[in-house]
Amino acid sequence: MSVQSAPAKRYAPVALHAWARDLLVGAGLRADAAELVADTLIAAEARGIKSHGVVRLPIYVQRLERGLVARDPRPTIVRRGGAVAVIDAHHAPGQVAAVYATDLAIALAREHGVGLAVVKRSSHYGAAAYYVQRAAREGMVALTVSNVEPDVVPYGGSVAALGTNPLAFAAPAPDGEDGVVLDMATSHVAMGKVLNARTTSAPLGTGWAVDAEGRPTTDPHLARSAVPLGGAKGYGLALMIELLAGALSGAGTTHGVHRMYDDWDEPQDVGHFFLVIDPEATVGRDAFTTAAHGVVTSLRATPPAPGVDRVRVPGDIEAEHERRHAEAGIDLPDHLVADLEALSVRLTVVAPAPIPGGPNDREVQP
Repeated sequence: MSVQSAPAKRYAPVALHAWARDLLVGAGLRADAAELVADTLIAAEARGIKSHGVVRLPIYVQRLERGLVARDPRPTIVRRGGAVAVIDAHHAPGQVAAVYATDLAIALAREHGVGLAVVKRSSHYGAAAYYVQRAAREGMVALTVSNVEPDVVPYGGSVAALGTNPLAFAAPAPDGEDGVVLDMATSHVAMGKVLNARTTSAPLGTGWAVDAEGRPTTDPHLARSAVPLGGAKGYGLALMIELLAGALSGAGTTHGVHRMYDDWDEPQDVGHFFLVIDPEATVGRDAFTTAAHGVVTSLRATPPAPGVDRVRVPGDIEAEHERRHAEAGIDLPDHLVADLEALSVRLTVVAPAPIPGGPNDREVQP
């Protein structure tokens, strides 16, 4: 993990949620949809995934105001057969479409043992963990993937051709315990980290990005594309996700997915994929959670390497962040606070007062 070094202000999670919701409503988004989108953003902040937190509010507001994201979102099922459904998001906020699809996939899994929902004509859906955790809380095993605008060079290439194409997986745990929650980009880092670095001119990590000629760079202002995670392996995963989320749903693919920050003429046409499995249809929910608990317990009990305090499983670090932020509040860098306060003035939204504390926040590294 790396320490957030920029000056920051701290906010109570409830107040930050209300601020995000009110800004979205001020931009014209229907109140219940704004509540949901705000919830996903604060959940990301609470988990330490700042690249998918309230830093996204300014661009969400801009795209709502320009009519590129539906202000009265109403996803619909356009095709359904057995355990499979296709959803047209009608350019809804990605979070609205994703929750609709997740809940449908859960319902299908209860009926068939497995549920698959794919979404076309959607928008950026934020941190993918939110949706698989929603399914895991219902006792389900879940996987989601999404394509996004191309920001990643293919292995051996010099210009971007695929997105950071995230995937998230969650498995339920016995009551009162943290389950497994894997949420990752298929690029070495999420492009949001590069965007965050540009605001402070902080150098990028080595091997994060390449410039316009495909040469490695640590300058966030010269960075034009991210690189695949693990070279050819990450490239292969990103391609798989492009086909599952984009081609399989009928959404845009590669350069047919319009750019959130740069394209002001077209909605994005992002595609999502949601697979939910009910363990009751295989070994039974109790047997599954018992077995999963045993695996996780054994991994956490593994003797740590020198310099490591303990072995964790995916989701442990984020769960630690959640517990700390619930008590201490969430830090936002001053430059982001200034942007949100300016939006608040323009949209006649009352900005909350910060609470004592900060800056001591830490951001989860990929």
